[in-house]
Amino acid sequence: MAKKVLFLCTGNYYRSRFAEDWFNHLAREKGLDWSAESRGLANAVLLLRNIGPMSIHAIQELQGRGARASTRRWPQGLKPGEGRQFDQVIALHREEHEALIAARFPELVDVTYWDIKDLGEESSASALGRLAAKVEALIGE
Repeated sequence: MAKKVLFLCTGNYYRSRFAEDWFNHLAREKGLDWSAESRGLANAVLLLRNIGPMSIHAIQELQGRGARASTRRWPQGLKPGEGRQFDQVIALHREEHEALIAARFPELVDVTYWDIKDLGEESSASALGRLAAKVEALIGE
């Protein structure tokens, strides 16, 4: 039975989308029976004024690593109860996401928190490089 990972960030536009695509690329390469999806925690992810379906920073980093960016879908918000269908849930920044999860998705009690900051707080090169390394370590487990 395939296992599923859920990556969460605020808008499902930059960090979580990169993590989803990078995870799925590596899982396919290694023949693992795992897949990832991603969602945003904001009330209305499409109202965050992001341009296009996915951050250009995430797209360029994925392409530079030889992976395909999932630019055919737009950001998606997490729906109540939806997180239960995943074997592992990872939120990409505790300080930013823990209160949102507790307030809006109290059913998510077993969440792993990483420390990957959003644009404006950390450069994309640093954030995506650290995020790639964390995804690679997760794949290696």
